[in-house]
Amino acid sequence: MDHAYIESNGLVERYHRGLLPPDEEARFEEHFVDCPQCTEQLELARGFQRGLKAMAAEDAARAVVGAGLFAWLARRGRLAQWGTALAALAVAALLPTLWLLMGGQSERRQQEARLEAERHTRQELERRLSESESRRSAERQQLEAKLAQAKPPEPPRGLAGPLVNTPVFLLAAVRSNDAQPVTIDPSRTGDALALAVDLGEGLRFDTYRATIVSIGGRAGGGKVFEKAGLKPNALETLMITFPSSFFPPGDYRLRIEGMKPDGSAAEVGGYAFRVTGKR
Repeated sequence: MDHAYIESNGLVERYHRGLLPPDEEARFEEHFVDCPQCTEQLELARGFQRGLKAMAAEDAARAVVGAGLFAWLARRGRLAQWGTALAALAVAALLPTLWLLMGGQSERRQQEARLEAERHTRQELERRLSESESRRSAERQQLEAKLAQAKPPEPPRGLAGPLVNTPVFLLAAVRSNDAQPVTIDPSRTGDALALAVDLGEGLRFDTYRATIVSIGGRAGGGKVFEKAGLKPNALETLMITFPSSFFPPGDYRLRIEGMKPDGSAAEVGGYAFRVTGKR
């Protein structure tokens, strides 16, 4: 085997690439062992291949830095691409689980905040309820103390002894002509009856004056009763007790006035009542 045959058939390159038939490969190896020229050409071919591999590695590194890992993998083989795709699928499969975990933690924090707000609200309501009960207890004690200090109404003149279960007629303020007056039947009241007026939440006075006038019936008309210096009881109620025979049958009007420090009077309200039956 001579150099002309080797060069014309490209044996050096074909041997380097492993493309020679076995018999021709054996003959070529017997030649280049003792041929410095062919050995040098073979070494040059191997060095050239190593240079190509180094350049490919540098290109791959630049691709990773410049275009990112996925762009570089796109230039790789199919196996690398499949590996990347599987990794992406695994990450996508884990995302719902991660989302559920994060959502569960967020919902748990919201629930804890809700429970804490409800606890504060409950404590505030309990505090207000306790204060309200304490206030009502104090008001009840004050009212009981006032009732204990209140003097019972004096029996009307002419009665021999104390009154028991005296009928009390609570009069309502007259606000229109259609209002029905309270009806009193003296024959069913016993020896005495009491007229009561709830002063309500209006302006308060130290003393009051009560005036009763007749507006028809057998009483004829005019003033039938007047009394100043009256004071309400512990229940803020004015109460006046009369003998059952005091009022003849007819219609009456009770006027309550508050007495001012200068001696003048301010009307508090008017209250109508009717007396029926026989005197």
